[in-house]
This record gives sequence, C-alpha cells and structure tokens, in this order.
Amino acid sequence: MNIFFCGSVLNYEGLRKYKGEPPASSQWIKGFVEGLISNKTKVTVISPIWDSLFPKGKLFPGKFKYLDTDLKQVLVRYINLPYIRNYTVENSVYRTIKKQILIGNIPDIIFNYNTYPYYVGALKRIKSEYPNIKWINIILDLDDPTKDNWAKFLTDTSRSDASVFLSWWGFKNAPIKHKFHLDCGWSGELPHVKHNNEKRFLHAGKNARYGGTDELIKVIKHCKHKDISFHFYGKDSYSALKELAEMDSRVILHGFVSNEELDIACKNATAFLSPREIDFQGTRMIFPSKILTYLKYQKPIISAMLPGLSPDYEKVLIVPTDNITKSWNDSIEKIINFNASDFEFIATESKNLLLKKHWNYQTKKLVDFLNHI
Repeated sequence: MNIFFCGSVLNYEGLRKYKGEPPASSQWIKGFVEGLISNKTKVTVISPIWDSLFPKGKLFPGKFKYLDTDLKQVLVRYINLPYIRNYTVENSVYRTIKKQILIGNIPDIIFNYNTYPYYVGALKRIKSEYPNIKWINIILDLDDPTKDNWAKFLTDTSRSDASVFLSWWGFKNAPIKHKFHLDCGWSGELPHVKHNNEKRFLHAGKNARYGGTDELIKVIKHCKHKDISFHFYGKDSYSALKELAEMDSRVILHGFVSNEELDIACKNATAFLSPREIDFQGTRMIFPSKILTYLKYQKPIISAMLPGLSPDYEKVLIVPTDNITKSWNDSIEKIINFNASDFEFIATESKNLLLKKHWNYQTKKLVDFLNHI
C-alpha cells in the first residue's frame, strides 16, 4: 500500500523557528506515519511549513533543513501573502501531489491532517482526476459542529472516502458511514521511572486561555503547600502565567525544550496537569494528545473527563469533581497523600491502556479498516 500524508513533521530547530507549527502535531504525525510504515506501507509526507504572514514571515516559507529527515518528506513552497495564502498553499499541494503521480509514485490513499481549506481544495481536485485514490481525513479538531448540524464538515469532506477522528465524541456523533476512532499513540520502550519524595507537578503544551491555563493559575494561587513546585514547558509565552511566576517561586517556566530534556523532566515529575477550558466551543472535538505523552510515565494525571476522551481513560485519570479551583486542589492533595500502592495502581492501569495505544497496533487496525471501504 502506498500512502501520501498531507502535513509536515518538523525537527527541533524547525519547531523553534516556526511559531505556528505546534510540537504536538509533528509528534503525532511522526508516530502515525512510523506506525503505518511498520505495517508494510510506503509513506510520502507532503509538507508545507506554516509561517506568519509576510512581511513578518518569509515570502516563500520553509527549507528542507527544518523537516524531520527520519521520514520521506517533500517540501511544499508557497506564496505567503495576505488574502492569497490559502489558495497558493492549495495549488502548491495539488501540484506537488500531481508531480509525484506523474513520476510514477501513485498513492492508493491520501490522508490530510485536519480539514484545512488548502488541503480540502487540493484533494478535491486530485479526487476528481483520480477517483480511485482514497481520500481520508484526519479530524484533529473542529469548531463546534452542532452549531450548523455538521454542515461545514459534510461540505468539506463531501468527496472523501472516510474520516479518522481523534475525538471520541466526534467519532460517536459524526453523521457519516465510514469513520474510525484513533486518538493518539506511542512507540519505542516505556521509560523506567521511579517515584521520589518531591512534589513536582508538570504541565507541557500550549499555555493559553482556551487551554485551561487561567484555571490552572487560580488553582496554584489557592494551593497552600509551600513545598510543592509547578513546572511549565511549551512554546507559548502567556502574560498571566509569567506574572504568576514572578510572584510565586513555586512556579517555574522552562519554555520550549528538546524531547530529551522534556523526557527527563517527566521522569522526575510526581504528577501531570492537563487543564482544559470545558466551556470552550471546540472542546468536544479535541483530544488532548499530551495525556498520551504523560501516560507513558505511568504517573497520576489530573484531567477532566473531556468529551473527546474515550471511556478507556477513566481508570488512569485523577478527575476533579468539577472545573473549579477547590476540586483541582483536592485532586492535588489526593496525590500528595498517595502511598506506594496508589502509585502502583496508576502504573498498572496505565500500562494496560498503553498496550492498546501502541502506534503499530492502532495503525494495523486502521489499515484493516481502509482495506474494507
């Protein structure tokens, strides 16, 4: 099976340079593609690099040196001007795919990472010329589809053959016949971790209002423990969080770091924090992929049981009774008072879930699904 995947995977230097490229996306796509390759498929990644609009960003963004060379990627260049950017990305993606086909690299399946207008436009053009090529959407997030009764989603995906949902709620509720649920995965070996007596709570990812950071700030302000520390990792610089760190020595901002540095930090953490603004209009269509990253370390994770999470996660999360400050602090207190058997229970349940979430296993099920549509 020959597969094209529309969506870029950047290396560390690329992620540092391009603020519009979230590390979680590169990590997800790389794991997914490597899982497909492990199941005897050939994969070519069609890779535009997202930059700020010109003149803040480059007029022709992207250099191959910023792409992860572990995968076969084809760099897509485009004109990065206001008003015409989406069209130029669409046209460049279309021309790149067409060129690959003309040199004999003909895909059986093309995936697009989210229903971005430039991918939708390009793949509708490809599908009209090559109807036997299967077009599969990866639905990573959407604005609340109930507002228009899924109308925009159905229009965007009207010529596609199936959709893969990261969100459990999206998978269960999407009004289409061919759909598949695959939220996230992991590969390699599980890290060897041990528990220490420090009280280190870690958050890695986007620091922004809709990511639940404002709620987390309130939690920290009301936390009475003086011997606790809160560690934040991520690209974004949120002013309210910076102000808190200046006033409260328990809050430590590390910024964007390499995977190796983050791995060490996660091994040393006591527990993980995964806040999310529950009332944000797109929450039900989001799977918080950092939960799978945290899960590898087999430690407590404080998170609401969001609509995008499948029931599999109920046993591995410390779920606050609601989204207010007191219930989150109660959850922190619960973890501080954990004994060895409590930590062992979390570790065992985490490993049980991880067995089902390995990329090789999940992509094998997906390939089987694709062979039958």
